[in-house]
Amino acid sequence: MSERPPTSDDHAAGADSETHAKVDRETGPSLAQRFADRTFAASEGLHGPLLAQFEAIPYFRQATDPEVEFSFAAYQRGDIETLIQAWATHAEPTRASMPPALRWAYTQAGRAPRTTNALVFLTSLRAVLRAGERFRSGLQPELRAVLETEFPWLEHRHEHVPAGYTPSFEFPPVFREFLERGDLDQARARWQLAVGLNEVQQCAYSDYAARLFRLPELRRHAQRERDLARNYFGHWSPHCTEDLWRETLYVLDALNAAVFELLCDLRPGQIFGRGLIGALTQRAQWRAFVEGLDGPQITVPAPKSQAR
Repeated sequence: MSERPPTSDDHAAGADSETHAKVDRETGPSLAQRFADRTFAASEGLHGPLLAQFEAIPYFRQATDPEVEFSFAAYQRGDIETLIQAWATHAEPTRASMPPALRWAYTQAGRAPRTTNALVFLTSLRAVLRAGERFRSGLQPELRAVLETEFPWLEHRHEHVPAGYTPSFEFPPVFREFLERGDLDQARARWQLAVGLNEVQQCAYSDYAARLFRLPELRRHAQRERDLARNYFGHWSPHCTEDLWRETLYVLDALNAAVFELLCDLRPGQIFGRGLIGALTQRAQWRAFVEGLDGPQITVPAPKSQAR
């Protein structure tokens, strides 16, 4: 009997097995167990020179005290569901500071063709995903090895995003400094805080974008991001000070500001021009993205007793 050709479910199952095998090969205590009694602190100068460095980034929006306080309170209780819901309800979704004229134009984005908005969304998402890969490969070798081997639950993220036009984009330098400023243990905690909190922010933004850009399919994308936030923090929710939580928000908001700079200052003609033309010629990209949402999101089950 001839063998049937492999399906997308087979490929997903294979990737899932590889990820679980990597976890099974790990020996010794988990990160949550290793650092159960340690509280990680922020960098020196957060409220002085370091804040000035963030404020110098175009479009950077400083997280408000209420945003920091309500989100940290939920996190400190280990209540990730409340963190996700409260962020979506009370935090600013766009995470960028825009002059009034640009903010008005942004709020009118829903008037553009739906497919144009869809392609611009995919372009910016691909730019960040590819920049993240380059960012990790450029870290100090010791740190890069830690991120590649100790965080298997971060693999297979957003594999449903189809290939397409990807403008040149790089993470802001403050992100690398954030990870490399301390020792490896501090970098482990900071990375885990950043990747978990990023999904909290992004699921709120994707829900907002679904309304703003008239792309209801993004609600399903947002659900994936919510699931990832639960999963990541389920593996490890590092104990940290409120100031380190604040610093993590600043770093993520610096990344969000850099994306706005890409869209508004660095490549607006290319990105939006391709989006307008693509509304006629590249509709298959969005269909592929939506079809990809039907596939499984590969995750590593989190041991509930080890989260904190």
